[in-house]
Amino acid sequence: MPTTGNAAAQGKVKFLITALLLVGLMVGLTACRGFFGQAPIAVLTFTLPADGDQEEPVIVTFDISGSTDPDGTVASYELDYGDGSPKKTGTAIPTATFPHEYTAGETYYTVILTVTDNDGRIGKVTKIVVIGPAMITFASDRSGNYGIYRMRADGTEETEVRNTAHDELFPDLVRGTRNKIAYAAEDGTSWNIFTMGVDGGALAQLTTQTPSNQIQPSWSYNGTKIAYASNAAQTPTATTWEIYSIPAAGGTATQLTTQTPSWAPAYSPKSTSSSTLLFVSTSGNTNDGTTIWKWDGSIAARLYPTTFTTDGKHYGDASPTGFLTTPGVLATDLNLPTDAGISKPAWKPDGTKIAFSTDKDGDIDIYVMNADGTDVETLEAYVEGLTSTTFSDTITSSKDEFCPYWLEDNSGLVFVREEAAGNFNIYNVSFSTGLVTPLTSSATPDNNVSPASRR
Repeated sequence: MPTTGNAAAQGKVKFLITALLLVGLMVGLTACRGFFGQAPIAVLTFTLPADGDQEEPVIVTFDISGSTDPDGTVASYELDYGDGSPKKTGTAIPTATFPHEYTAGETYYTVILTVTDNDGRIGKVTKIVVIGPAMITFASDRSGNYGIYRMRADGTEETEVRNTAHDELFPDLVRGTRNKIAYAAEDGTSWNIFTMGVDGGALAQLTTQTPSNQIQPSWSYNGTKIAYASNAAQTPTATTWEIYSIPAAGGTATQLTTQTPSWAPAYSPKSTSSSTLLFVSTSGNTNDGTTIWKWDGSIAARLYPTTFTTDGKHYGDASPTGFLTTPGVLATDLNLPTDAGISKPAWKPDGTKIAFSTDKDGDIDIYVMNADGTDVETLEAYVEGLTSTTFSDTITSSKDEFCPYWLEDNSGLVFVREEAAGNFNIYNVSFSTGLVTPLTSSATPDNNVSPASRR
């Protein structure tokens, strides 16, 4: 009996020792795995818009789906965009790409991806995203005839994009990529619509209608089509203007409006209203006056003024008449209706506001209204409402201001001001300070008009 009892006791001790050894071994293995295990691998790639557009604001597409852990699982991740915006975090690596918009240019951002695995080990990767300055594209006759130019939004580093023996006017940049300019050019007989790269290359002619004129192109929100004004019908007269649309790659043009004369088209910048565009027409106003209309893809409705008027004032297209009537200004006459101007309504990039020129108070000034035509106020009043300051240099002045264009980062609005007869320069008003700054200048009379970019 004693021998048997001792044997049983010894067996229990051996079992206990074995169990303890196994537990210790498991703990040791776990510790060794934690000590000798591999860190997760952070993989970060990004793409800029097509053709590497880097002008602010820029939407950059990020991809971290390649991040893995060789001997475990990724438990969490954190992506720091480097611009002070909220970091993107989660517990599972996204399998799809995702966008992020950088709104400040002329700088670079250090983007850091950190991934942590189930052992607490960390993997990191760093990338540099470079964002360039905002640019403004405009037309100028500084060389004797109109050509297309580009400059930074602060007015520096002006460069010539295209300047031929003929006139080029009304530049407009494609949305999103901003790698193409649509514009109107004359050939001594008529005006037609062209596109080209921002460096002046990849030239393409979209319309070949002669002897009629096709002017004022406007890109659709996704860059697939271009609206323009044309008097191609020329029935009963050369001033029979309507709005047309043509595929951006070229093809058959489609007439949109039937309330001649209509011109100055501006497509909506929002995808939710991709067929919506603004235009100007004499319909709804007598005595050669104009009103602003909105086309929704099938029906045109007067936007502002909302009621029929007989005041003969110009809403949306107002610009100094001397620009079009002075001999020698344009090699080929635009043949616009009597008293018509070259200005056109401009959408705020988010589609909530519209800026336009009008002579309703005598001088030509810029006004701002809601997209539905309500809450109309001067540009000066609009900016004062944002800054709560009074301007030292008023916008609404005795000088004529027209051709408005919203800066895409919503930092201000660019417009053209007539300094003196035959001298037009581009100005910017800051939405944060109310400061009005000239962007172009010349000792000799020049016409710097039609500032444009992605709308």
